[in-house]
Amino acid sequence: MTGAAGGIGQSIVRELLRAGATVHGLDRNAAAQLVLARELGARYHAYTVDLADRSASNRAHAQLLEALGGRCDILVNNVGVAGVVPFESSDDVLLDTTLAVNFVAAFRLTRALLPALRASGHASVVNIASELALIGQSGYSAYCASKGALLAWSRALAVELAGEGIRVNAVCPGPIDTRLLAAEFASCADPGEARRAEIATVPVGRLGVPKEVATVVGFLAGDSAAFVSGAAWSVDGGKTAR
Repeated sequence: MTGAAGGIGQSIVRELLRAGATVHGLDRNAAAQLVLARELGARYHAYTVDLADRSASNRAHAQLLEALGGRCDILVNNVGVAGVVPFESSDDVLLDTTLAVNFVAAFRLTRALLPALRASGHASVVNIASELALIGQSGYSAYCASKGALLAWSRALAVELAGEGIRVNAVCPGPIDTRLLAAEFASCADPGEARRAEIATVPVGRLGVPKEVATVVGFLAGDSAAFVSGAAWSVDGGKTAR
């Protein structure tokens, strides 16, 4: 899985480990990967790689294929970046980086691991999209575009690979209480007010927590979801139902 050392990523890793999986986790944060590997032990294999770097990604793909021994039962594409920038102020660097990390990295890794997913016979691919793949939000034009692409691709892939024993689903988290979201609030003129305003958009009246996303990923990854493919699972406290 990608984005393994982040807030949601770590929760997904722990959920998969609890289910008995061996997890190969990719993340660009070397220090966080080291801490995670020491804590989780032998069933967690850490790879430090910036997935926006295609050459580095290609090397990681080759390492993964060798380590997996030709078979992959579960692939979670979780890595993501976000920048809050008005559309007129956005530049090509923001656009290229956002698309490279949020969409292209998942596309390329899944393609590289396709032989190993086929070898499973009952593989599950879970792509972590966003509420902003379903609704728009000011300042997030590049992010919305990237996560919308990820969701549309997930649906197309679910249809294309259905006959090969590979299910593909997307999870669309709403506002989840992570360091990434806290950093977004901190960039606002009044962080406390920004947090309160975000909570006010959520019908259940609070931010989500990473484990609530991880639980849904764990379900979609497992055999209990054998008839679930091409779906977009909202984990957003009802925000996109408004």
